[in-house]
Amino acid sequence: MNFPDKSQWTATASSGDPRAAINDSYSTQWACEAATDAWLEIDLGRNAIMGGLEVYWGRHAPKTYSFLSSLDGQVWTPLCATGHGEGGLDVFAFPATEARFVRWTCTDPEPERGLEIVEINLYAPDRAASAQEPGRVMALGRSPVTLPPGESITVDFGYTRSPLGVLVQWGAAYGTDFSVHLSDDGESFREVGRIILGNGDYDSFYWRTTTSRYLRFTVHEASAPEGAIVDELKLRILNKDRMPIGRLERAAKVARSDLYPQSLLGRQVYWTVLGEIDHAEDALFDEYGNLEPRFGSGQITPLLRLDGHLHGAPAASEIAQTLVDGALPIPCVTWSVREQELRVTALTQAGTALVEYRVTNFSDRPRQGALVLALRPVQINPYWQHGGHAVINAIAVDGKTMWVNDQAFAGFSSEPDVVTVAEFDEGDVITLIEKEPRQTGRSLRSDSGLVSAACEFGFHLAPGESASFLVSASLMDGIAPDAGVDFAGIREKVARQWRETIGPRRISVGDREVADTVEAQTGLILVNATRYAFKPGPRNYDRTWIRDGSSQALALLYAGLIEPAKRYVLWYSKRIYENGMVPPILNPDGSVNRGYGSDIEFDAQGQFVAIAADTYRFSRDRAFLDAIFEPVVRATRFIETLCAETNAAHGPETRFHGLLAPSISHEGYNKPTYSYWDDFFALRAWRDCAYLASEIGDAKIAAEAETKGRAFAANLARSLRMTTEALGTGLVHASADREDVDPTSTSIAFEPCRVEDVLPAEYIQATYDVYRDHLDVIRAPDFQGGFTPYEIRNLNAFVALGRTEDAFRVLKDALGWRRPPGWRHWAEVVWGDPRVPDYIGDMPHTWIGAEFATAIRRMLLRENGAMLELFRAVPDAWWEGEGITLNELPTYFGTVNLEARRDGPRLTVDLNLTGPAPERIVLRYPGARQALADGKPCGIDGDFITAPNWSRLVIE
Repeated sequence: MNFPDKSQWTATASSGDPRAAINDSYSTQWACEAATDAWLEIDLGRNAIMGGLEVYWGRHAPKTYSFLSSLDGQVWTPLCATGHGEGGLDVFAFPATEARFVRWTCTDPEPERGLEIVEINLYAPDRAASAQEPGRVMALGRSPVTLPPGESITVDFGYTRSPLGVLVQWGAAYGTDFSVHLSDDGESFREVGRIILGNGDYDSFYWRTTTSRYLRFTVHEASAPEGAIVDELKLRILNKDRMPIGRLERAAKVARSDLYPQSLLGRQVYWTVLGEIDHAEDALFDEYGNLEPRFGSGQITPLLRLDGHLHGAPAASEIAQTLVDGALPIPCVTWSVREQELRVTALTQAGTALVEYRVTNFSDRPRQGALVLALRPVQINPYWQHGGHAVINAIAVDGKTMWVNDQAFAGFSSEPDVVTVAEFDEGDVITLIEKEPRQTGRSLRSDSGLVSAACEFGFHLAPGESASFLVSASLMDGIAPDAGVDFAGIREKVARQWRETIGPRRISVGDREVADTVEAQTGLILVNATRYAFKPGPRNYDRTWIRDGSSQALALLYAGLIEPAKRYVLWYSKRIYENGMVPPILNPDGSVNRGYGSDIEFDAQGQFVAIAADTYRFSRDRAFLDAIFEPVVRATRFIETLCAETNAAHGPETRFHGLLAPSISHEGYNKPTYSYWDDFFALRAWRDCAYLASEIGDAKIAAEAETKGRAFAANLARSLRMTTEALGTGLVHASADREDVDPTSTSIAFEPCRVEDVLPAEYIQATYDVYRDHLDVIRAPDFQGGFTPYEIRNLNAFVALGRTEDAFRVLKDALGWRRPPGWRHWAEVVWGDPRVPDYIGDMPHTWIGAEFATAIRRMLLRENGAMLELFRAVPDAWWEGEGITLNELPTYFGTVNLEARRDGPRLTVDLNLTGPAPERIVLRYPGARQALADGKPCGIDGDFITAPNWSRLVIE
C-alpha cells in the first residue's frame, strides 16, 4: 500500500491554520491559541500503513502530548506519546499500524502561550525509524518494554542523522548500569555515555555533536532479576536536516568561508550584548562585528570590497575586540585587509542599536572601495544554542531605510549606492555579488523565510583618511531607526552615562586585565538585567534565577550600586509563596517560570535570605529590613518543611537525616539529588535569619533561628562525614546519594555561604588537590572536553585555605577562559577547542562574571564579623605601577578608600573608613619583618599583620 503524498492530506485543528503543519515548508508553522485542550487532526485521504512519525516544533512546545490513530475518525487508538517533550524534533516509531486519521492532542500546555508546530511527517514502516530487536520498537513512544540485563534496543534512524542524546523513562524496575552507543554502519559501535549508579525514575544523556545512523541502548544490570522496564526511550536528534538552517549551512560550506556567518560552517562564534539600563530589549554584537538587533532577528555583516573582491573579518590575519575605557559596555571590533582598516563600534541609545563602521586607509596611496552590509536570515545565537534561522520573508530598501518583514529594520546614514536583494537559490545574496556589485530591484517578497540583501556604500580615501558609515537598528516595535546623528557625540554621551551609573572605578591593581575585567562585570550585569530582574544571559537565559540573581546583586553591592540590589530583593520578596517556598526561576515580568527546574531547586531558600541579609548589611536601610523581614522568616521556616520530607523517608541513623529534600539546583544534576549545595545555603539562611531578627529586635525569632541553625549544622556536619566514611574516599562529597566529588560545588561552603565550619577538616585539603589535578587536565594542549567557568569559585576556597599559589593559578586560567578576552566576559561553558560547535549556555554569562568580581574583591578586602581582612591573596603583578587602590568601596564598615604602594622593600598603605571601626584589621603580606600602624608597632604572625584601626601602615 503506497503511502499518500502530503498533497492529498487535509488538516483541522482547535485553532489557527493547521495546513501550515503539513505543507512541507519548514519556514512556516501552525500556531494554536493558548488552551488546555489543543488538538490537530490529519486526514490522509485514504487508509495507509504507518510505522513512525516526526514533529518539528517551533518556539513553543509542550512537555506531554500524544498521537492517536483511527480508520473512521470515530474510534481512536493510541499511536505514540511522550511525557518529555523538549521542543526541537521529536521522533517516534511504532509497529505497523493501518490508519486514515491521525490526531495530535495536548492536555497540558502552559495556559499563557500557544504551541507551534513547524511540520508533522508521517511515514510508512520502510521510511520510519525502527528497532532491530523484535517488539522493542514499542519503547520509542508506544508502550513499555522489558529489557533483560545484557540486552539492547538498537535503533536504525534510516539514514545518517545527528543524535544529541536520549532520555529513558523507567518503569517499576530500572537499569542500574546502562549505556548508549552509536554506529555509522550497524556493525562497529562507539560508546557515547554510560551510567553505573542508576536509581530509577528517569535518566538523561547528552553528548558532543556527532552523526550516526544507529543508536544502541543497553542495560547491563537492573534493579530486578528479570530486567529493567523502559517506559519510554526518547530520541534527541538535531532537526536541521530539513529546516532552513540546514539549507543555509550547505550553501555556506561550498562558498568562501569568510563571507558567511561562521556558525553556518560549524564554528563557534562569541558575542557580547548591547543594551540600556533598566530595559529588557537588547542586541547581540559578535566578535566579527556582526549585529543582531533583536531577539531572533537576522544579522547584519560588514564586508569590504577592495579591487573588486569581497573580504570578511574571519579571513583577517589580525582581529581585535575592545571595550571603551577597557570596561564600559561599548564594544569595538577592528580588522584590516590590504592596509584598509575597518573599525566597528556599537552602542545602544533610545531603543536603537547604533553602529559605526569606520574605514581608514593606512596605505601610502589613495584607495577606493565599498563597505558592504549584508543582511542574512541567520541569528548570531547559533543553531546549537536554540538560535539559528531568522525568518526573513520580505526585504525592501527605500532610500536610507531597510524594511524587513514589513517593519522598519535599519536606517543608514547615507543611501546605499548599490542594493542587491535575493531569494535563496542554493545560495544567498553573496553568490550574486561576490565578484562584482549587482543592482537588483530594491524589494522582494517570498514565503521561503530565506530572503537576503546587501547594501554597498562606496568610498574614496586619501592616505590616512577615514570614512564613517552609520547604521541604526531598532530594538523593539515602535522605534524608528535614525542614523542621521553625530555618532562621536553620542558615543561620548553614552560612555559618560555609563560612567555616571557605574561610578568611579572601585578596584585598581597593577594588572590592568584584572581591574578592567572586574569593572566590566558591573556594566554587563546591568545590560543583561531588566529594571527588576538580574538575568545571567541575553538569549538562552532570558529569565532570572534567584541563584544567579543573588550573586549578581552581591557584585553590585560590592561595586557600590546598592539601589538596584535593593530593588531586586524587594521585587523577589513579593513572589515568595505563602508556604515560604522561594520560586527558583521568575520570568522578567515577575511571573513564575514553569520550565525545567521550576519549584525543585531548593537552594533558592538560602539564596534569597542571603542576598536580603547582605543588602541590609550594606544599606543599613531600616525600611528595607521591615519590608523583607517577614518573607525572610517565611522562606527560612520552609527549610523545616523540606527537611521533614527527607526525614519521613530516611531514619535518624542514615546520612540523609536532617538534609533538605532532593532537588536539581546544583549544576549538572539532571534529576533530584540530596545535594550538599542546597544545605550549605540553607545553613546560611538560618544564620542570616537570626542576624536579621536581632537587627529588627525580634528576640523570639532570633533565638528560634539560632537553635534550629545549630541543629541543622550538626546534621549537615554529621552527614558530610558519614558520606565520606561510607565511601572511604577521604574526600568531601558533593551529595549524600551520589558518589560524586565536585570541589567547585563544595567551595560555596567558603563563599558566599561562609559555613565551612561544617566541613570535615581532615578531608578538605585532599578534596582541593583533586581540583588542582583537574586544572592540569583542562590546561593540556590536547584537551578537547568542556567545563564551566563556575570553577572560578575555587579561588575563594584556595584563598581561605591559604593555598595562594593555587589561587593565583585559578586566576590566571580564569582570565584565559574569557571569550574573547578583550570583551572581559565568559560564556557558561568553555571548550578545549574554542571553535567546536557545542553548547556554551549564554554570554556574557553574568553569574560567572559576578563570581569573578566578588572573588577578586574578597582577595583584597573581606569583612569577617568585627574584623576587616586586607590583601588575603595578592599576586606580585598587582603591586606593579601604581599598586592597589580601593576607591569609595562600600563595606560593612562604611566606605573604604585605600592606597597601597610598594617602593623597594617598603609597602605603605593609607586607609580611610567612613563607618564604624572594625575591632581589628588583619593584613597579609608575606615576608614582613616590621610593621608600624600610625607609628606604633604591630603584631606579626607569619604572613599576617594585626593591629587596631589605623590610617597608615608602613611595612618593611
